[in-house]
Amino acid sequence: MNSRTGTAGRKSELTRKWILDVARGLFNDHGTSAVSTNHIAAGAGISPGNLYYHFENKKDIIRALLAEYTAAYEDRWAPSADAGENLATLGENLAAWSELAWEYRFFEREVLALLRVDPALRDSYRETYERRVGQYVAFGEQLAAQGLLRAPAPPRTIRDLAVAIWLIGQGWLPFLDVTGDPRDPRQVARGTDLVLVALAPHLTTKGRRALEDVAPRAGARVRRVDRKRRPEEEP
Repeated sequence: MNSRTGTAGRKSELTRKWILDVARGLFNDHGTSAVSTNHIAAGAGISPGNLYYHFENKKDIIRALLAEYTAAYEDRWAPSADAGENLATLGENLAAWSELAWEYRFFEREVLALLRVDPALRDSYRETYERRVGQYVAFGEQLAAQGLLRAPAPPRTIRDLAVAIWLIGQGWLPFLDVTGDPRDPRQVARGTDLVLVALAPHLTTKGRRALEDVAPRAGARVRRVDRKRRPEEEP
């Protein structure tokens, strides 16, 4: 690959990333149904033709944003032989979830509607769900082995607890869309508190005390939000 080809490739990748950043900001502010590819192209300062060079249509952009969202939360749940490190990881991951839920709040708000109209998006979401719940289960089993977590009483399992935590995380922003303000990062961060409410009865005394040291960090990073977004105009 010569230097000219490499430069062109980097420029193309930067343009693609910029289109996604602009689309995410517009979707967050106005909802996916109110934003067209022309709005996104105008917000990005490019022609519609340039946008279509990178993305086939709006669904393609939404799929790319889900892939970006998923990748940002990947490889975070590998359990450690060190119990303290696992509790620190739990606190850090809850904080990361709050931040990412805010940054991709359009998807959290509209998840069911988006999945209904796009089978490819639904398949990708289902794969992510199965993988993530599996990661939660492996992490929870390690916490149980380290005396930090009690498994739910049979016939319920750690997987049931993992699914409940997933549902709280996925359901919080749609619930806020009806009962609160999903544009308020502090209300978004309340989802972390609800996860802790579900988790707390299953922690041992040792686990509860250790988690108290890291739980206050969860949600703190959500205040650093969306600084890359530039377009301010209404679509």
